Amino acid sequence: MTDSRFFKKFGPFTLAQICNQTKIQIPENADPSTEFDNVCFLDEATSKDISSYHHTKYLSSLQKTKAGICFITPDALKYVPSNTIALVTKNPYRCFGIVATMFYPPTSAADSISPLASIHPSANIGNNCTIHPFAVIEENTVIGDNSIIGPHVVIKAGTILGQKCIIESHVVISHALIGDLVYMKPGARIGQPGFGFHMDVLGHFNIPQLGRVIIGNDVQIGSNTTIDRGSLTDTKIGNGVRIDNLVQIAHNVEVGDNSVLVAQAGIAGSTKLGRFVIVAGQVGISGHLTVGDGVKIAAQSGIMRDVEKGEIIAGSPAIPVRDWHKQTIALQRLIKGK
Repeated sequence: MTDSRFFKKFGPFTLAQICNQTKIQIPENADPSTEFDNVCFLDEATSKDISSYHHTKYLSSLQKTKAGICFITPDALKYVPSNTIALVTKNPYRCFGIVATMFYPPTSAADSISPLASIHPSANIGNNCTIHPFAVIEENTVIGDNSIIGPHVVIKAGTILGQKCIIESHVVISHALIGDLVYMKPGARIGQPGFGFHMDVLGHFNIPQLGRVIIGNDVQIGSNTTIDRGSLTDTKIGNGVRIDNLVQIAHNVEVGDNSVLVAQAGIAGSTKLGRFVIVAGQVGISGHLTVGDGVKIAAQSGIMRDVEKGEIIAGSPAIPVRDWHKQTIALQRLIKGK
């Protein structure tokens, strides 16, 4: 259950309100005025709670649940207990998320600027912003309306931040143009110089990193993730991208809209990822490659070649996932002497 010390809960909400928000028709014989108090796991839910079933490993929990409402796919409707209202949808977990957001909406800005924040006079701070103590906002920056800047955040000169952004503590941003609804978790580093130098017999010679980081709308960036600015061109993160903790994105990388990068993935310089690419945990991607739309890369894979649109790959070096499974089976047989 959620802890009221950390999460402010709204509600209760009626069945009619819930169905209206999720665009699901109210079931026959169900009272639209019935109120529900919270969201909860299937195992822990009571008759006043709302839950969802979205994976077969939770089937036994579904069959035993006491939840008042359960979002359910049509094929699993037969498993819902008789005293649970089944709201049938193709996307039960999305609907659950919509309702959870009703009860626990995102933190909103409160038009509060701490006197302990350091804000350059030339900075353009939008309406209804919250800026916490010890934040540093340098010259000629722009902070969009309704944004929240956490403690010890540093936003360096010239940075533009869009509206309704949340920048949590100890984030550092420089050389960046950032869209609306961007959420950066603690410790992220955006726009620092990349790993750019020339190497020869005379030793290493640093090459100035003269590009920017361009981040679209509705992007989330995890704790301690780093996104280097471009060398001469820009590093680009598309709209709707989700980046987990401890991800490294090098200079000039482009990440297409709605892609997902999971923890400890690393992408070397000038590689381009298409739209809706999924990069699982600890994947390494070499530089100057092109990864097509819809590619899925299994955890701990090493990508050393271009990847065509829609491929599912695994292994190091990565190969089509079916071939990787065949290799794994063959190796097991070899070890067993068969």
